[in-house]
Amino acid sequence: MSGKELLSEGELDALMDTVSGGDMPLDDGGPDGGCRLFDFSTREQALLAQMPALKTINEKHAMGLAQGIRELFKLPVEVDAGEVKLLKLAESLVTIPEPSAINTVRTLPLNGVSFLIAPGELTSFFVDQYFGGSSQGQHYQPTNNDLTPMERRMNEVLVTRFLLTLQSAWADKVPLNVELLGTETNPDFMQLGALDQLILCFSFGISVFDWQSKIDWIVPYAALEPLRSKLGSPSASAPSREGGTDWQAFFCNELPAVELELSAAVTSGSVSIAEVLGLREGAIIPLREPTEVTICVEGKPFCSGEHGSFNGKKSVKITRLFNTGD
Repeated sequence: MSGKELLSEGELDALMDTVSGGDMPLDDGGPDGGCRLFDFSTREQALLAQMPALKTINEKHAMGLAQGIRELFKLPVEVDAGEVKLLKLAESLVTIPEPSAINTVRTLPLNGVSFLIAPGELTSFFVDQYFGGSSQGQHYQPTNNDLTPMERRMNEVLVTRFLLTLQSAWADKVPLNVELLGTETNPDFMQLGALDQLILCFSFGISVFDWQSKIDWIVPYAALEPLRSKLGSPSASAPSREGGTDWQAFFCNELPAVELELSAAVTSGSVSIAEVLGLREGAIIPLREPTEVTICVEGKPFCSGEHGSFNGKKSVKITRLFNTGD
């Protein structure tokens, strides 16, 4: 038997999740005792279902990217967040049009590097718009397998805007520190590893009137897999409602950090309306020095004590706690 693994790490995860979730019965496979067939094409849905927050993040990213490109080019740009796809690297490489700007990006705390793919038609269109081309756009016809210097420069502008909105969209879940490492036009320079490894493809469709293109962000699945808990459903990490033990532990951990407003009513007095109307700058209001101070928590009396000083600061020594059960 070959020493090579029959299943990838992602496929093993999908299989185990299906078994533990009860989707795959653990019986003998039928009356004839044969083997059951398992469709590994469902692994994409099983793995992506563990990170539902990606959809919300991508929609937020698409809105920010559209706004950013509108500001750059003064065009009615629309950006749609496509469905996140889980593919093998080989499947992703064959979809890259030529020429394309293949931007290598370091995105900490994600391990390794990711790639931002900007097709030549995209950079060419915005170069044309920048220098006063047709507002309706033209179909891009590549003349070679490389980008012009101006298209490379336009790629840098678009990538910078993409990475800024990427940081903003992910900030609530995973603060990212992004850096553009370099740009190539040859897919062979995409050093992501073995061709059969899993990658996540985040696709953003860009349209101006009837013209359309896209930007793809390709991330190794292994880089995002450690963040599944942060990208999972909020309810998955919430304490269980069954029984009081989990909720009790949750509140015991969280309540000590809650801030409350503490106030002390040192003294009070009564004056007539005539005296208030007669107050001027520099006027002195005589107050009787109190013997007891009432301390309130969130505006409600909590205890009383004697005022004084401690370590050079005004303080109150508690002498009596009020009945807080009312």
